[in-house]
Amino acid sequence: MSNKSSIFNHLKLLMLITLILTTSVNASSVREVTIEEASLNTAFIFEGRVISKEVRPSPQDDRPYTYFTFEIIEVIKGTHPAKQIEIGFAGGTIDGMTLSVTGLRMPELNESGVYFVESLTQELVHPLYGWSQGHYLISSAKKVLRVQQSSPGLVASPQALLTALSLSEFKQQIRNILGTTAP
Repeated sequence: MSNKSSIFNHLKLLMLITLILTTSVNASSVREVTIEEASLNTAFIFEGRVISKEVRPSPQDDRPYTYFTFEIIEVIKGTHPAKQIEIGFAGGTIDGMTLSVTGLRMPELNESGVYFVESLTQELVHPLYGWSQGHYLISSAKKVLRVQQSSPGLVASPQALLTALSLSEFKQQIRNILGTTAP
């Protein structure tokens, strides 16, 4: 083996070890938050429907991000000048490069829900407050269910649907916490 190839192999090994150590050190979990905490600490809460999605590079660092456009049905907290909003989630595939974030569940096209957006000015790995804890789906029965972090879609037992709040009750609960009234 040549000296150059030996040095190259050692550098690759060093980079791999550094990557493993950095990943292990930065691993984290998301603590559970209450609906009160989520309501009070988010910048924007809205009822909406996903109308499109597009994967493109993040303007910050060119990593793949999946951007969803939502039709805003009703603003519950905050303000937004348009009837649509675009929100980006880290991950996706661009030109054969895939970025996947463990535990991150993205919205699905045509889903309806109530979304607790942590910040309208920062691009975050997961823009919803408390990750999946800021992502509530509206069932066909107009019941509100929190998304399970690892599930690919709406997963609810019949009992969960029976005990879930109606959409109007859920929105009123948030307004009560915020001390606001319906528009």
